[in-house]
This record gives sequence, C-alpha cells and structure tokens, in this order.
Amino acid sequence: MLWTGIIMVIALLSGYIWGKRDGMLSVNQQSLVSVPLLLRQQSLEKGYCILCHEPRKKRVISKINGQQGRRI
Repeated sequence: MLWTGIIMVIALLSGYIWGKRDGMLSVNQQSLVSVPLLLRQQSLEKGYCILCHEPRKKRVISKINGQQGRRI
C-alpha cells in the first residue's frame, strides 16, 4: 500500500513536470512566430520602423492597364 502511494506521487510529479516543460516549449515557439508580426503591425500603425526609426516608404501600385498608379 505504501509503495503504491509512493509510485502514484512520483507518477503525478513526473507528469506535472513533463507537462510544464512541454507547455513552456510550446509558448517559446509561438512567441518566435508572433514577434515579427507584432513588430510589423506596430511599425505600420506608427508610420515608421520600430527598430531603426526610419519613415515608412511609400509604394506605387500600378494598375493592370498601365495607367498612373496610386500611392499607398
């Protein structure tokens, strides 16, 4: 009975530690993906690059039939 209790506690603790480690790895992978998107979003909202503080360059979009494009 005592050994069964000890084995159960060890199993629960090892499952908790394994789950916590797996969750931390998952969060790290998600943050690696989301950080560039957040930087781009903030740069577009403010109108300049967050990292180097250069103003946003305006692109010219040309129409399909070759007419004068509009600035965005």
